[in-house]
Amino acid sequence: MGVGLVYRLEMGPSLVEELRPLFAGRKVVLSGGPLAAATGLCRRLRELGAERPFVLATGVGTGELPGPEEAEWCVVELRAPDVIAEIRAAMRLLRLLPAEVVAALDRWDPERRAMVLSPMFNELEEIAGRRVYGPRRPEWRRLEDKVVVDAFWDGLGVTRAPSEVVAAEPEALRAAARRLDRGAGTAWAGDARQGFNGGAFLLRWVRTEADADEAAAFLGARCDQARVMPFLEGIPCSIHGVVFPRGVATFRPVEMVTLRRPGSGRLRYAGAATFWDPPEADRAVMRELARRVGDGLRERVGYRGAFTVDGVLTADGFLPTELNPRLGAGLSTMTRDLPDLPVGLLDRALIEGEPLAFPAEALERQVLAAADRTRAGGAWTATTAVTDATRELPVVFEGGACRPADGRPADGVLSFGPSGVGG
Repeated sequence: MGVGLVYRLEMGPSLVEELRPLFAGRKVVLSGGPLAAATGLCRRLRELGAERPFVLATGVGTGELPGPEEAEWCVVELRAPDVIAEIRAAMRLLRLLPAEVVAALDRWDPERRAMVLSPMFNELEEIAGRRVYGPRRPEWRRLEDKVVVDAFWDGLGVTRAPSEVVAAEPEALRAAARRLDRGAGTAWAGDARQGFNGGAFLLRWVRTEADADEAAAFLGARCDQARVMPFLEGIPCSIHGVVFPRGVATFRPVEMVTLRRPGSGRLRYAGAATFWDPPEADRAVMRELARRVGDGLRERVGYRGAFTVDGVLTADGFLPTELNPRLGAGLSTMTRDLPDLPVGLLDRALIEGEPLAFPAEALERQVLAAADRTRAGGAWTATTAVTDATRELPVVFEGGACRPADGRPADGVLSFGPSGVGG
C-alpha cells in the first residue's frame, strides 16, 4: 500500500476568456504611440476575436512592425527634442487630428463604432468621434505631481523622507536645500505646470553651486514650485500593484536602472529589471506599502488599474519619492513570459469598470511566481542619430563588457531603430 500526497489545484476564471467577450467582433483603434509598439497588442486583439485593428501611430518606432494582415495603419511622424516633449505632442495630436487622418479612420470605420485604446496618459473620452475605452481621470493624473504626492503619503501614514515644497526660484530652493542636506546633496523635483513629466526630466541632484545654478534656472523656466528633499543613497526601485474593485494585487520589487552622469546634476532613467533582490524584510514592507497605497487610491479617488510606487531602498529602508497611477514599465518586464495575462487590456477593463470575475489574488499569484522564477530587464536611451529601420545585434556579456554574440548563444539583443527624438 503506497503513501502519497494529493494536491488540489483550484482553477479560477481565465483572464483571456474574461476579456474575450469585451473585444470579440469589435473594431479597435490603437492610438498615440509608435507603430512598432502596437504589434503585440494587434496580435493579442486578433487572438481575442477582434477585427483587424487600425493603428494611428506617431512614428514607425523600434522593433517588429505588424503585418498587413494584422493591422491597418496611418503614421503621423512626430518630431520632438526629448521623450517628454514627444509624449505631450502625441496627446496634442489626439486632441486635434489632421483632416486626412480622420478621413482615413472614417473610411475604415464609417459608422464610427470602433472603440479607441489610447495611451495611458490620455484623458480624452472621445477621439475622432469614437469612444475611448478606459480613459484616465484628471484626479488620478494629479497625484503624479511631485509637489502634491507627499500629502497623499502623509494621509496614509506612509514613512517618507523629509521634504519642502517651495517656489521654483533660486533663493527659496537654496534655503530649503541648506535645511535638508544630509551630506549627499539634495534632490529638486519640479511640478507639473507644463503637463506630464517623468523619467527624471524635471529632477536634479544638487551638490555644488554650479548644480544649484543650473537646476534653479531649468526648473524656474518650467515650474511654479519644486520639492526639495535629501538625496537618497541606495537602490532606485519601484513596487507595482493593480487595484481591483475588491482587493489589490501586489508584486515583487523592480529595480529602476538609473544612471549618474559624471560632472552633472542630471540623472538618466534608462530601464527596469528584476535581476536584483532586496532583503526579504524590505520586500515584505514594500509589498505591504503597495497594498496600502492601492486601497488608498481606491478609497480617495476611485482608482482602478495598475500603479507604481517609486522610491529608493536606503540603509533605513524603502522611502517613496513618487506615485504613478498608471501602468509602469516594470509590470511589462514581470509579465513578458505570461501570454495568458494581457495586463495592459486588464488595466483598461478595470478602468472602464467591467464586471470581471478574475480576482486580484489570481493575478498576484501568477505574476509573482513567474517574475521570481524568470528574471528579465532592459535599458534604453534616445540618440540624436536617425535611422529609418530597426537593426538588431545578438550580444553576450563577458569580462564586464557587452560584445557581439558571433554565433554563440545570446544573453540579450541590442536594437537600434527610429524614434520621435532621433533614434
